[in-house]
Amino acid sequence: MRPMLNVAIRIARQIGDIILTYYEKQKQYFNDEDYNIVIKNMIFMISRMIIRTLQNTYHQSFNIKYQKELLILQWQKTIWIINPLDGIENFIKKFPHFCTSIVILIKGKTELSLVYDPLRNDLFTAIRGQNTQLNGYKLRCHDKIYNSTLFITVNTNYLINNKYINIMKIFIGKIIILRMCGSIALDLAYLSANKINCYIYDNISHFYYFLAGELLIKESGGLITNLTGHCYYKHSRNILAAHSNILQIFLSKNNIT
Repeated sequence: MRPMLNVAIRIARQIGDIILTYYEKQKQYFNDEDYNIVIKNMIFMISRMIIRTLQNTYHQSFNIKYQKELLILQWQKTIWIINPLDGIENFIKKFPHFCTSIVILIKGKTELSLVYDPLRNDLFTAIRGQNTQLNGYKLRCHDKIYNSTLFITVNTNYLINNKYINIMKIFIGKIIILRMCGSIALDLAYLSANKINCYIYDNISHFYYFLAGELLIKESGGLITNLTGHCYYKHSRNILAAHSNILQIFLSKNNIT
């Protein structure tokens, strides 16, 4: 897996260079049409670079397909799923919270994942059965809550749905800080690094967007379930990720039917 990880890191850093180049040029664009053209040109340039790099490295012809923002390349039983820019809206608004994510599946199992934040030069990596690392240092997800403050990242669907409105009653005596950051892979990477305590997402469109963060969480010692505590969250439309102790508190007090 290590040689494949080295290739993925090289690709991620090249993607990051392209993203930063366009990020610094944004003052030149004034309306939505200009932004759409710029984003399309950037994604097209990134896609060509990825395909060229993989073909030159492995000397194989990949089956290539696009799924919204995702670039999916398959050769035999190996699949690369690359999201060049997770957090496009943040990128457009110059909110510094976006990333590149890369996942490698072999025989249907996630064997390697990578999340790269080009602004902070933070590189999160995970290999199945080993561990999660941030810039080469091992990460472990823990349940420590500093100053009774609990950071929870959610999406808007969770807050709008009234049957989930009791989130504030779950952790009585704790200060609850909710975040809606707009980058799924980077939010999950932050959970593995203990920068947030819990991640909740409701009404999922496709689990491909979660694959990179999923392996980071599991290899750092965190757990992922759906909102009822079931382990088959991929057959649901929502996920709940945190350390096991925080999950236990959430699931025991959150009466979801």
